Amino acid sequence: MQISSRSDHISLAQKRRRRSLARGRLTLFMGLFGVAFILLTFGYIAWEQRNRLIQRNEDDLGNAAFFLADHTARLLEVTDLTLKQTTALVQGRNWDEIETSRPLWQQIHAIQDSLPYIEDVWLNDASGRLRLTSAQFPPPSSNISGRDVFSAQLGGDRGLFVGEPILGRATKVPTFMISRRLSSANAEFGGIASVTVSLSYFYDYWSKVRLPRGSRVVLMRASDGAVIAQSPPPPDALSFAPIDKAAFDGALRTAAQAGLYSYIAEGRERTGAYRQVGTMPLYMNVSMPADAYWTPWYVQTRLYGAFALIALLALLALTALASEQFHEQAANAALLERQVSLRTNELRTETAALEILNRTGSALAAELDLDRIIENVVHAGIELTGAQFGAFFCGLSQEGKEHYAKSNAGGLSEAFSALNVREIAAPAFKDGETVRLDNIAIEQGYDGTPFTVDAMPGSPVIRSLMAVPVLLRTGDIHGILVFGHERAQMFNSRAERLLAGLTAQAAIALENSRLYRNAQSEIEERKQAQTQQSLLIRELHHRVKNTLATVQAVVGATARSALSIDDFYQAFVGRIISLANTHSLLTEAVWQTASLREIMEKELRPYNDTRGERIRLEGPAVELPSEAAVPIGMAIHELTTNAAKYGALSVPRGKVSVSWQAEPAEEGTRLKLVWQERGGPKVSPPARQGFGSRLLHRVLATQLNAKVEMDFDPEGLRVAIDTVLKQAQFPEMSV
Repeated sequence: MQISSRSDHISLAQKRRRRSLARGRLTLFMGLFGVAFILLTFGYIAWEQRNRLIQRNEDDLGNAAFFLADHTARLLEVTDLTLKQTTALVQGRNWDEIETSRPLWQQIHAIQDSLPYIEDVWLNDASGRLRLTSAQFPPPSSNISGRDVFSAQLGGDRGLFVGEPILGRATKVPTFMISRRLSSANAEFGGIASVTVSLSYFYDYWSKVRLPRGSRVVLMRASDGAVIAQSPPPPDALSFAPIDKAAFDGALRTAAQAGLYSYIAEGRERTGAYRQVGTMPLYMNVSMPADAYWTPWYVQTRLYGAFALIALLALLALTALASEQFHEQAANAALLERQVSLRTNELRTETAALEILNRTGSALAAELDLDRIIENVVHAGIELTGAQFGAFFCGLSQEGKEHYAKSNAGGLSEAFSALNVREIAAPAFKDGETVRLDNIAIEQGYDGTPFTVDAMPGSPVIRSLMAVPVLLRTGDIHGILVFGHERAQMFNSRAERLLAGLTAQAAIALENSRLYRNAQSEIEERKQAQTQQSLLIRELHHRVKNTLATVQAVVGATARSALSIDDFYQAFVGRIISLANTHSLLTEAVWQTASLREIMEKELRPYNDTRGERIRLEGPAVELPSEAAVPIGMAIHELTTNAAKYGALSVPRGKVSVSWQAEPAEEGTRLKLVWQERGGPKVSPPARQGFGSRLLHRVLATQLNAKVEMDFDPEGLRVAIDTVLKQAQFPEMSV
């Protein structure tokens, strides 16, 4: 029987060793599987994040290319209208007459002044000789027969032709020329009319558009890939980065109007979005390095990598520890057999504590809500320490208030509330040190009085107390875990050690919760930015439709009031230029507002004298919303034109005074504007109502609900406009 019992004991020990080895191998396998899972998950997240960043950059490039191409198309439309107007001025005149005509020079000089992005207007004959320029009178000796804008039109009518950038011979300012062909009476080549456009205007406007870091904006010709303008500009203003013409032509064969393509520039791969400028053979190209996503991707991946590394290190540590323990158990099984009976209870207790920690760790790893994290930590602390009461107090930076509490015994909640926890656990609150008290009833505070009194019948008193700080990675004390029991000496060093591990897990979970909230806030901000961008595009489309409707109305009204084709042309061109000036001011402010004073100055500046006494403008700074800028700008143009033809500006001694007031109103700002003419011909009421009168009385009244009063005083016309400027409703841009 004894031999059989011993044999059974040896067989049982061998089985236990085999089971121990099997568990060790299984633990090692599970640890390796966990490591592989963490690495694969991290790699997948990083890859997906990279793809999202690349897609976002491509969307930004496409939107920027569309916006800038649309802006450039508008400028070229106005430029084309300017060249056609200049061509009409010289039609039917010989070059000698053009070259010596100061009134003609004053007209093209006024055209140049009305457009801020045009440097000068030029007229060259069929030999390329300069005959007239807005820069000076008489024109200097110059010949542009070697310029591409001249040679292109010499071979045939190229319509509106945009030339390559040049450096001014006198001004040393980088510009590019836009030309139109002039035809002689027998339809042969008679020269060109051209303008020089300042590259700095494009650079200033493009710099306001928010683009990814390392982006490059290029205006180029599709025919030969010549670069017209590039931002950021090169140091010498003209040595632009070359364009991969083959890659661009390949992209055009796939999508002729707009698209994305990749190319090599200066030895580096770039991703570009292109958009055709209107219907012209010009393209707006917005590009960025293909690896521009790398920096934000690295920042975000580093954050995810930190979490993955923590989890990986924890898993590797647990796997190595478990594997080492199992190997030691297998090697020392014979010795451990004799100690099993002595350590069974201890192992059970430790196992239970480890299970609590593992369970709590798993719950905290999957939890991001702050209240539930604290609730799980307090419950786990009560289980680990055997406490009857547990609570979480916020740190001193949050005034140390109780955030959550749980009691397993009746009456202890009131006893705990009676304690001055901030005074008892002051080292934990202030210095981040663990506080362990075996019997509060005999412990004394700073003033020598005990923290609590002995228990009364039916009223339990907390004697054992432990306070453990929750320290974040930054060293800040997020809060204090406090546990209590009515028996003395309830907490020991083991409980302190377990709570230290629990607070470490709590700190990680709290950090994760904070990072998650920050990430959610950033996601929400990006959604709002995308929504604002969509609203901006829709608003821009709405503005384009309104502009076309305004032009159509001007055509109809001008045709009804014109007496001849020449009258119609002169009136229509003047009104369109006024409309273009107002739109230029709105475009510079991204279609939000235009300055009332700038509109006045653009219309009246050509009629002022050298001393500046003929025109007087008085009033505060007023920003007109886009809905009001167009009708008010056209009204000022009509009043100016009328004064120049029939009123005070038609004689040298005449003067015009414009004053306005602005005061707050319920729906926005009330504008009161008075136009007063003095020193002109005698004024009498008109025999018929023209376009200007209809604009003042009907358009302003309809669109702005304005009150217009016209006084045909013989001493001079007086016009008073009273309207309320509503606050502009326009989405804010982030950028």
